[in-house]
Amino acid sequence: MEAARAVAAGEYKPDLLADLVHEPTEMGQLARVFDSMARNVLARDRQLRLLRVVIPRGVALSAEKNFNRLLETVVIESQKLTGADGGTLYLLEGDALRFVILRNTSLNIKMGGTGTPITFNPIPLHTEDGQPNEANVASHVALTHERINIPDAYEAEGFDFSGTKAFDVRTGYRSKSFLTIPLEGENNTIIGILQLINALDENDNIVPFASDDALEALVLLASAALDGYIREEKLVMEIAKLRIEIDQTRREKQVSEITDTSYFRKLRDQAREFRNQK
Repeated sequence: MEAARAVAAGEYKPDLLADLVHEPTEMGQLARVFDSMARNVLARDRQLRLLRVVIPRGVALSAEKNFNRLLETVVIESQKLTGADGGTLYLLEGDALRFVILRNTSLNIKMGGTGTPITFNPIPLHTEDGQPNEANVASHVALTHERINIPDAYEAEGFDFSGTKAFDVRTGYRSKSFLTIPLEGENNTIIGILQLINALDENDNIVPFASDDALEALVLLASAALDGYIREEKLVMEIAKLRIEIDQTRREKQVSEITDTSYFRKLRDQAREFRNQK
């Protein structure tokens, strides 16, 4: 009965029937048939969710031409899929992660993008002595390309959440569950980091982030959209720079052609002679 209820709720897990599927009895055979059916139902539900939820959002991401709105959409849609109360997006610039979007529903915070400017200092990937900055979870994920899921930041070991705790003291908030995801571009290079905070259940209780196929697909689509936009902007800048260089070369050539004429040389000699007479 518990397995049947889990299937109806979309929460079936194979370990619910783990004690029965290996039994050489009729009950074991029934458990194996039910387990196979339940797995097929879950696979179908995942596929339907991808079609129903992720694809339209992916199309919206790829069609967005305003970079600030694109950045915001990545965070907002990720929050919707995971039930996250907060979300932060960083972009890699040089050897540091720059805050570009910061949102928190409970605190009504909308910073970066089309919201108020973000004044927080970037997070360096390396310390002043050149060592990897492993203390910050965002820089750690950027360096390792590994996703980090933390059920409770206040009990996490190996990471420095002093900044988070200071934020909580100032605001009365409680930052608990964290999901930090690398965003990779062409050739698996890091282009940014997506960090989601405080997954909420249907009763608004903070719970750990669960693995989610829809989120996986959205992250891939978001990474592709961001990478494409960034590479396009770089190409535009390179073309503009090339045009400036061509214009400069053309001007220098025109000046050279003028100064090499006999008429210009004659004027120059006359001006020099005039200065000497004075």
